[in-house]
Amino acid sequence: MTMVKDMQAMFVGSFTHSLDAKRRVIFPSSWRNQMEGSHQLFAFPHPEDKCLYLYTEEEMMRRLGELRSFGPLDKLDQQSIRSFTAGADLLVWDAQGRIRIRENLLAHAEVREQVVLVGTLTRIELWSAENFDLALPQDSPAVENLFFSGY
Repeated sequence: MTMVKDMQAMFVGSFTHSLDAKRRVIFPSSWRNQMEGSHQLFAFPHPEDKCLYLYTEEEMMRRLGELRSFGPLDKLDQQSIRSFTAGADLLVWDAQGRIRIRENLLAHAEVREQVVLVGTLTRIELWSAENFDLALPQDSPAVENLFFSGY
């Protein structure tokens, strides 16, 4: 897939991979190619769902800019950020395109052997194969209208 320079990566599709003995998983090359030299992702456990949200450095910087636009943060906001980031991790892929995921994150997503990586446009979700099957399908008139209506 060819990307126009200065265009944000858009992740679509899904990939199912098994964890290897070192608890690594292959990060799809089609997605790696969109990330323009960056070899890292930020992984956050979702606060309600048994999955991880994976963000590119570019997307994290966009979100940080949005956070900074709010002005000074109060104590509750700071505690919330601390809580949210304490369980997160920086994932870096190796020369073979594998990322190692910490045990606490795998436990949050209830991953045993297989993960499903799902592109959701501006982020990637990581699910256990079992929990991903439970998360589908959901009908949304707004989403269906966005993707399947006329111009």
